[in-house]
Amino acid sequence: MIRKAHLDDIPAIHKLYSTLFDGMAALEPAYMKVAQQDTAFIESVIKGENDFIIFVAEDDKEVQGFAIAQLQSAPPYNCFVQQRLVYLLDLVVNPDSRGKGYGKKLIQTVKEWGVQNKVDYFELSVLSQNNKAIDLYLREGFETFNISMRMRLDDKVQNK
Repeated sequence: MIRKAHLDDIPAIHKLYSTLFDGMAALEPAYMKVAQQDTAFIESVIKGENDFIIFVAEDDKEVQGFAIAQLQSAPPYNCFVQQRLVYLLDLVVNPDSRGKGYGKKLIQTVKEWGVQNKVDYFELSVLSQNNKAIDLYLREGFETFNISMRMRLDDKVQNK
């Protein structure tokens, strides 16, 4: 079952965030680190502050995953077509429950929430090495829209 999160879900959400952050740190150790999500942030999302929402996937009264999304608008620059979007900040499913359709159901629920809120697009970012997540998003109809690039600048970089 997919539902909006409640404040009493915070311990389960914290545990899942640890799984997410551990996984991201393993994929990109120079960019991400093991951490705990701030409880105040989770509480504000559950309360719907700043156009956030959090849905949880629950099975047998246990939270198996969650999705955090936010309503956003295009930046106020003349070059952007002004559109509303739903942005998926975080999606995580308990590793023991992956492959059971929870991620798909959470994405579908966020899509429906976006339609209810009259958004034009559903966007997200994903680490380029997170192949399982990328495969899920492609199966769910997402397509590459923007590519972020970076370069490490340290003592090995020399001006040419």
